[in-house]
Amino acid sequence: MTELPTRDAILKFIATQDGKVGKREISRAFNIKGDDRIPFKALLREMAAEGVLEGSPRKGLREGGALPAVTMLVITARDEDGFFLAQPTQKEWVDTAARIVVQEGHKPVALGDTILARLTSTGEDTYDANIIRKITDDDEDANIIGVVQARDDGLWLTPASRRERYDYEIDKKSDIAFSEGDLVVAEKLPKGRNKFVRVRVCETMGRADAPHAFSRLSIAEQGIPDHFGDEVLAEIAAIQEFSHDQRTDLTHLPLITIDPHDARDHDDAVFAEAADDGFIVWVAIADVAAYVPPGSALDIEARKRGNSVYMPDRVVPMLPELLSADLCSLKQGETRPCLAVKMQVSASGEVLAHEFIRAIMRSAAALTYEQAQAIFDGEKNEMADTLAPLWNAYKAMAKARDKRAPLDLDLPERRIVLGDDGTISDIHIPPRLEAHRLIEEMMVAANVCAAKALEAKRHPLIYRIHEHPPQERVQTLVQFIRPLELKLDLGQPLSAALFNGVLRTARPLPHYESVTEAVLRTQMQAVYATENCGHFGLNLNSYTHFTSPIRRYSDVLVHRALISALALGGADETTETIEQLGETAAHISITERRAMLAERGANDRYLSAFMAHRIGENFNARISGITRAGMFVRLNETGADGFLPLSKLGDDRFFPDKDGMVLTGKRTNKRYRLGDKIDVTLLEATPIKGGLLFVPADYKGTKKSHDS
Repeated sequence: MTELPTRDAILKFIATQDGKVGKREISRAFNIKGDDRIPFKALLREMAAEGVLEGSPRKGLREGGALPAVTMLVITARDEDGFFLAQPTQKEWVDTAARIVVQEGHKPVALGDTILARLTSTGEDTYDANIIRKITDDDEDANIIGVVQARDDGLWLTPASRRERYDYEIDKKSDIAFSEGDLVVAEKLPKGRNKFVRVRVCETMGRADAPHAFSRLSIAEQGIPDHFGDEVLAEIAAIQEFSHDQRTDLTHLPLITIDPHDARDHDDAVFAEAADDGFIVWVAIADVAAYVPPGSALDIEARKRGNSVYMPDRVVPMLPELLSADLCSLKQGETRPCLAVKMQVSASGEVLAHEFIRAIMRSAAALTYEQAQAIFDGEKNEMADTLAPLWNAYKAMAKARDKRAPLDLDLPERRIVLGDDGTISDIHIPPRLEAHRLIEEMMVAANVCAAKALEAKRHPLIYRIHEHPPQERVQTLVQFIRPLELKLDLGQPLSAALFNGVLRTARPLPHYESVTEAVLRTQMQAVYATENCGHFGLNLNSYTHFTSPIRRYSDVLVHRALISALALGGADETTETIEQLGETAAHISITERRAMLAERGANDRYLSAFMAHRIGENFNARISGITRAGMFVRLNETGADGFLPLSKLGDDRFFPDKDGMVLTGKRTNKRYRLGDKIDVTLLEATPIKGGLLFVPADYKGTKKSHDS
């Protein structure tokens, strides 16, 4: 038996290697073979459980407490020697105390730039960051968006971004007409090396207090394209009727769409019928590939956008409206091209077989979720007979889903409704109906079939992956829930079902929301990748996105891959497309994140404006985040997020734990936990930044109280 390496030897080996270091690389380095692999793996598990090792098999292992070898950074400051300092952008590392010094390369960088860098440890909690790639576009380096404000000493720009700490003096030399209260894009003017104190206005975006200004601001802030160029418009103008050749006629099937009441694009339609041993379930998806060929201006623009973006008052579509809301949309009574999957579902809800068909269809009805639910509940309707087998098929598939045990997080989403004046008229949580779950379950099944069909043909594809939670996060959760008399059994293989068990036990307890927040923070973010590692949250080995090609570019690529791999008619994939899949997967993961930030930014701004007249009022809230500077809180009444600084917590000094789960007072030992209830008073609202500032409700008195 080969002698196992010491822990120090393993850590030293990892620290001296470039690139990913996993079990395989360590095994080779120390000649671990045969029966030695079992105690070796046990040693690595022990090191991970104790926090000595961190990371994952896919992304590599690293010493506990160390930052990832390659990570995304934002440049935040300069030190006394003139070197740039940076902080990680990833949520789990954003509050690290590590000192990261940027080693400037051939491409110049500036404060506020985002970079992808390789980190090299230079001592305890100190790193050199060597730039791999600059993420910030050159055209955006010196641009800033904000509101023109008049002062005694002239006009100044108040930045819209919360990352900008200071206002900028506006240079008087400008060819653009603007005035106080305008929302503008300005160019930073350098004074000295990368120090900006003045700006010059180069574009106006209308009045900052105009209806719908907040969504326009969020779109511009994230650099989301919202106008289609001449080439795209020319292709749209030249679009012709899709070809019916090599398509199966499914117009006899009473396929129906079930969507929100305000939906304009209908990606998917469903139908089911009883069979001797279960059900035949059809899922028909809009055939965007029929109108968007690879390499066309439409295709290039769709890839650039990556996905549609949904704001309270508008949608920034991935495809022009003629396609997204008309020609591709599965509108009731209209003949449309589709890519359909026919699934044989057993009485126990398992998908036994599937077949993909390029077809034409005609939607028999366009129902809202509420209408479909009413019919499922027994309301008499002409579609009742059509929906009955669909409902029965769903109930069977729901049993299979429950047996599979995907992660079951109860995360209600508030919906912001704007009035005609562009301000919030209503905020509510839409009811969660079984009709929603029916569509979700059938879309998940269709997505799985798409992944399996391409795998069977050994055809490259973009997966939707969701990695297992890293061991260090799981350990953090275990430590967090232990004082609440809850436990996570780490003696079993890590699965979504284990987290579900914790959530079920915690549901009747007063700290349920805290536990839910903690479990959510334990999870990784789902992304697109060409390397499959499964989908932890859904508890699926292979998963892709196939069902929403009108609003997601990933689905367009999966459609083309299916058409090509299964010879469904039409050359809808190119060698170049396949070769670029890895790059495209990374790109659309970024555009998805960009859209999420824009949507959140717009919501925050509308909510801040909605709350601006309620300064001094009290609100019930929960702690949604903990940092070294203070706590993020979320109001129960509106779902608005805001910040409560540590300096407002009284005369004690409070310190967060390293995982951002608990805030503890040094003198009083008072604790604030993630998810805890807290009563707060609104101190300040800054709508243009989407900011709300709070203090504890007992801080220097309050005015009114708003319970919820």
